[in-house]
Amino acid sequence: MGSFFKKDILVFWRDRKEILMSLLLPIVIIFILNLAFSGIFDDDGEPVKIDIAIVQEDDPSAGMEQFENTVGQTDRPPAEQAVILEEAESLAPVSMIQNLFNAPDVKEWITTQELSEKEAKEKVKNGEIDSYVKIPKGFTYDVLSRVMLGTETEKTITIQAEEHSREVGALQDIVHNFIQSLNMQFALSGNTGQGSGVTEPKWPQGGREVVEGVETYTISQYFTIAISTLFALFISQTVAIKTATEKRERVFNRIILTGSRPMDYLMGKTLATFCLTWSQMMITFTFIQLALDVFPDRSLEFWIGLIIIISAFALTVSGLGALFTSISLSIQDTNAASGVLTMIIMLLGALGGNFFPMEGLPVFMQRIGEWTPNGLTQTALIEWIQFSSFRDLIEPLMLMLLFFIICLVIGISSFPRRGRI
Repeated sequence: MGSFFKKDILVFWRDRKEILMSLLLPIVIIFILNLAFSGIFDDDGEPVKIDIAIVQEDDPSAGMEQFENTVGQTDRPPAEQAVILEEAESLAPVSMIQNLFNAPDVKEWITTQELSEKEAKEKVKNGEIDSYVKIPKGFTYDVLSRVMLGTETEKTITIQAEEHSREVGALQDIVHNFIQSLNMQFALSGNTGQGSGVTEPKWPQGGREVVEGVETYTISQYFTIAISTLFALFISQTVAIKTATEKRERVFNRIILTGSRPMDYLMGKTLATFCLTWSQMMITFTFIQLALDVFPDRSLEFWIGLIIIISAFALTVSGLGALFTSISLSIQDTNAASGVLTMIIMLLGALGGNFFPMEGLPVFMQRIGEWTPNGLTQTALIEWIQFSSFRDLIEPLMLMLLFFIICLVIGISSFPRRGRI
């Protein structure tokens, strides 16, 4: 078996194109993907900065006076009218809008200035501000009438911009969520002028909750794991296709004539696949870590666990190599054999999350993908990155060992015997 192993390593080493494809290409692709998606999913990217103008066309005093006249013309008892007016005084719709943009948390990334509509339009057109928020005339009266008297209104806050942008979209979300929050609070309080009282609105609270002892799984780590495992699968195909070449050139027949056991030939292929896969992944992970630091501030224990997972995955790929070798020897047409093996690997890549995260697949396909060798490896690595618990590795490592045994047994049982090649 040792001589066959040495032969396969030397055959692979002499194919410089294959070496570049296996070692250099995954590193280049990981670099490109990280550059293309850098900052999109990072929490520490540049915050959104929005410059807006407030166009105040409403007169709150006149709106309040008009509302008092309207309440006085209703047939409600004087005591109830007094309560409604008292509550309306505390509501102050325009002040609520101004307080929203003057809140300390909002002022950190939204800059406001009060302008006329003509000035605001000119500044938006010149690109000096992103947009302006217009509070229309009669806004105070309409809001008070709707909230306190249940009257349908048509006055709404509008956002004007030259074109849609990320900043404008963020502003629209803020205003929309604010209005929705107010409407919900008023609806829940049942505030229709029956003296239920107007309370200070509760502003939406945001933030991030961090679970102690759990590390984040970044997009750079996903690219590194997904691309390296995908190209590792292709190594099993490469070694198997070399078998088809050896069969065509009758190298395999000459090996049989020497009296060597066919199983030694197959086990040599399996061992060579393991070593090539392990080396390819270790080189890729090492180079990417040194260049991009995708696993920052990790302990020696983490790297030991990572090497264990890579070794287990390399073992499953070697099992695939044994199976693919038997398939290559059984199919007469080399191109057909290469096509079959490519389809199998592409299917494993799609189900195992190498082209996109498995969460984007239907649930039943996710369940299937979790049983593929690359899917098992990604699941194990994600859990190891987040929790670094050896106990969590036992199940995926055992499943990968089981996958290797199954592929090896099928490969041995389907391997052509003497005189059948």
